Amino acid sequence: MKRQFLFGLFAGLAVASVLRQTSKNALTQSRLDAYYKRRAENYNDTDLQINFFGRWPRLEMRDAAMRLADFKAGDKVLDFACGAGANFPYIMERIGPTGKLVAVDYSPEMLAAAQKVIDKQGWTNVELIQSDAATMQPGTDFDVVFCTLGLIVIPRYEQAMQQAWDALKPGGTYAIADICESDLWYARPIGWILNILDLFIITDSTRHPWEWLAARTQNYWRDSVFFGFFYAAVGKKPTV
Repeated sequence: MKRQFLFGLFAGLAVASVLRQTSKNALTQSRLDAYYKRRAENYNDTDLQINFFGRWPRLEMRDAAMRLADFKAGDKVLDFACGAGANFPYIMERIGPTGKLVAVDYSPEMLAAAQKVIDKQGWTNVELIQSDAATMQPGTDFDVVFCTLGLIVIPRYEQAMQQAWDALKPGGTYAIADICESDLWYARPIGWILNILDLFIITDSTRHPWEWLAARTQNYWRDSVFFGFFYAAVGKKPTV
């Protein structure tokens, strides 16, 4: 029995290792284009479709991110990898009509869905930009730059983070939130499920974007969400 257990453990680790590498190689722009073209129309419904025992982890993640970002009325906000605009209602509620939201995404289909969100609400202070986040030029002097569920998808995600950093004014807030591998001991045994999901939803949950953020910001903070499989992190851009 002990030998069988050890064999199963090592076999599981080997399979997980293969899945991790395969998922990284599978994250290509062409696959992402096809995926988001297919999902764009109903993408925002996903928040309420993923339900574990009465909990909605994506909503918990967004709630944590919004709280840490601490949006204020009149803020100028950059939401990069904005997708179909799932963050827009939360952001607009906080920045109000005197604020400005600039949203960037690579997929024209996702932006078309985001435009429907804007039109439905009648917002006039939201600007959409179609661009690769790694080369985006959204403007400057943003009070907050923000990204949810994008940094495990963007092929050149560190370059995208740098572009957003350059757009953020000194003293501004940089907030991110995403899926990640849990480091909680009781969650690790089911971590391999993420490796399988990475293949199907074309993500790379092995990335640690919060480390990039922690190395550059002041007042850095990271919250673990939903048993450590999601996180929200925030920091301030130094003023000098």
